[in-house]
Amino acid sequence: MNAKKIEAKSLSFGDVIEIKINNQLFNGEFIREEENLIIIKLKSGYDIALPKETVDSISVIEKARNEEKEEEKENKTKIENPDITMITTGGTISSKIDYKTGGVSPSVDSNYYFQISPGLQKQGKIAVVNLMRKLSENMLPSDWIKIARESYTSIKNGSKGVIVTSGTDTMHFASAALSFLLNPLSVPVVFTGSQRSTDRGSTDASTNLLLSAFTAKNFPGGESVICMHANLNDEYNYILRGNKARKMHTERRDAFRPINIKPLAKVYTDGKISELSSEIIAKREDTKLNDKIDDKVKLIYGYPSMGGDIIDYYLDNKVHGLVIAATGFGNLPLEDKTVVSALKKAEKEGIPIVITSQTIYGSTNKFVYSTLREISGFENIIYVGDMTTETAFVKLMFALGNSKKLDDVKEMMSTNLAGEIKERREIDEFLI
Repeated sequence: MNAKKIEAKSLSFGDVIEIKINNQLFNGEFIREEENLIIIKLKSGYDIALPKETVDSISVIEKARNEEKEEEKENKTKIENPDITMITTGGTISSKIDYKTGGVSPSVDSNYYFQISPGLQKQGKIAVVNLMRKLSENMLPSDWIKIARESYTSIKNGSKGVIVTSGTDTMHFASAALSFLLNPLSVPVVFTGSQRSTDRGSTDASTNLLLSAFTAKNFPGGESVICMHANLNDEYNYILRGNKARKMHTERRDAFRPINIKPLAKVYTDGKISELSSEIIAKREDTKLNDKIDDKVKLIYGYPSMGGDIIDYYLDNKVHGLVIAATGFGNLPLEDKTVVSALKKAEKEGIPIVITSQTIYGSTNKFVYSTLREISGFENIIYVGDMTTETAFVKLMFALGNSKKLDDVKEMMSTNLAGEIKERREIDEFLI
């Protein structure tokens, strides 16, 4: 269509426009108007913010096509009998750049997800619940409970799958938490996010959203999973068990890797789900919610010269449980007798201490080195095999939320509740 000069306020999302500033032309798609800024997406895929007071003229090259049907519009609101419920919690996938500060923050509304990932509209009726707007580093155990309760409600209302959009920094904490809070599960609960904000040309949000919808609809498992990029391309994502995965890179789009287990499946951009693992937890007839958590649990990183004072500090502050990410097989610097003394104090007070390995891959074993035999008889010390530190941290909260008796806690921590403990490992799982 012929270019036509207009005012910014009359533009619609997706209009192809040309902005003239001091004889320089900027071409791109209109994104939004923000205070004194006009934000457009350039052909390169990147957004640019232009001060309105510097604009000489705006011309519309092509109006955005608005072919949404009424039923598609309904998908962007809370609707009855949804096929999928998408619970948004914040994070990078809900963020766009704030041009005043230069940083990104959670600020998009539910309609925006359908704009950046149009294929979502073809996946049936999708109800969107904007539960919170938090960066994941600010998430609390009480937030995991809110997500679990909302997921449970949506499942009881007929959703065949649930998507939880989340920040990636602590996504593996939340996905692990839901594997215990919602157990068993009759549908998949799929966590997804993005490493790049939605207004960047390299964003992974659109692919992750679409492939998570495929997973929520068609994955045969009844468990909490993570659906994120498997590599740097957009061809397919991994479906990872939520309590055996970890964020392993600060910025790569394929930051999430399976730990001590192979991926449960691959999901492709054409909707195909393949390479299904024999370890997938089958869907159960009914979903159960157990939302009891005791958040008075702390995490300690073992290190040379750590001393027993750090353990004493938490004991003096009436912590209910400790997780220690120890070295190697679960080793602690026991030549320092203050460490042994602190562990004895914890045993006397009945405080469970869970030992994991900071090597991430592999399993703890208290019988390999003679030094560990000194504390092998302590009733309160619990080695948890190949469980990840993050999962052990969450699970200890769950165990203590259900019982304060040490024997009960030990039994629960040693029992494979949701696929978090694997007895046998293959060597190539380290290479995934």
